[in-house]
Amino acid sequence: MNIKKQLRNLYLYEIISGFQIVDAVWVLFFLERGFSIAQAGVAEGFFHVISMCCEIPSGMLSDMIGRRKTLILSGVVSAAGSFCMIATDCFWVILIAMGLNAFSYNLVSGTREALTYDSLLEGGAEERYLKVSSIQENIYLGIFAMTNLLSVVTVALGYRKAYFISIVQGILSSFVAMRLSEVNVGREKKKEKLTCADIRRELILYTGQSLGVLKKNPSVCRRMLLGGLVAAGCYVVNMMMQEHLVSCGLKAGWIGVPLLFISIFSMAGAALAGKTEQVQLKKLMLVGSLAAGLFIAVSSSTVIAVSVFAAGMAHGAEEVLMLRIESENQKVFSSEIRATMVSVSSMMYSIFMVIVSPLTGWAVEKLSIETAFAGLGILVAGAGMILCRKPESSVDKHSRKL
Repeated sequence: MNIKKQLRNLYLYEIISGFQIVDAVWVLFFLERGFSIAQAGVAEGFFHVISMCCEIPSGMLSDMIGRRKTLILSGVVSAAGSFCMIATDCFWVILIAMGLNAFSYNLVSGTREALTYDSLLEGGAEERYLKVSSIQENIYLGIFAMTNLLSVVTVALGYRKAYFISIVQGILSSFVAMRLSEVNVGREKKKEKLTCADIRRELILYTGQSLGVLKKNPSVCRRMLLGGLVAAGCYVVNMMMQEHLVSCGLKAGWIGVPLLFISIFSMAGAALAGKTEQVQLKKLMLVGSLAAGLFIAVSSSTVIAVSVFAAGMAHGAEEVLMLRIESENQKVFSSEIRATMVSVSSMMYSIFMVIVSPLTGWAVEKLSIETAFAGLGILVAGAGMILCRKPESSVDKHSRKL
């Protein structure tokens, strides 16, 4: 494998996959089409339910059929979801579109990380993974920030043209995925064609191996729990910041500017993560979770500058934590079930989102955003203190591969 060419194609994939122009304004399009805010909430909830249910199966699928094929399939499913969004105004078809978009996300989640790590492993450069993953994250965040700034243009285009661009984006991401090389490490015994019996046997095998990894590596479980909670907490803040900033006096048309600043903080955190290899992980997890919790709480400030700065710092801390935790966990996972295990980690985020999002929304509506964000910040910081107190097992300390 030509590792330089593989990395160039992986970076190109981040550019194309990050060009999600509809994500920042899909609710606005939804309301403009005559749907209610309650239906938007149902659609968002349906997205997370599908995401939670399909996260681990999609990882197993990636381990069975290969990373490259899974990424190609993801682009096709994404394009199909965007097509359903403009095909009809039937609410049930919209839910199908949300489900397809969630499944497309699941197919990428875990697969991209596994392909990156195993490509480096096959090239004898796995120690570069943390730096490479931080570059990938920065590319994605940079493109996503640009699409946020283009939200005014996206709205002016209208939902039909915007979703048509999303269809093209999905197809392009599949074409870029075709340029990637499949890794051979961990796939020496894989069959090219799988029967139903083979699939059933593989699923049972992956389930047993995954449970074995978690059982023998309790610190991996704690990292997954902490990473999922911090990521969910920061995403909920990002969701509710838009309405909060408008209520503080910011004009709705300028909402893309503070979101851009928050994205810049995230990019800085991703860049910083690549320089934390010498920092003890337990200390980083403790300090990072405390910082994220504190800044989540301060994000409710009625002073716009303070609120945006705090939200940005929380997202920066999240990026440092997530990238470093993922890098350490990759050292424990075997190539045969790598995508499955990364998907288990991603599922923690979905589970916390299903719990934290409605609870925080209820607290904002019934109490206040200050109380809601303070409670969320205490939860994140408290979880960090509890999870970081547990001693690591001898297996974890040596990051033994199973």
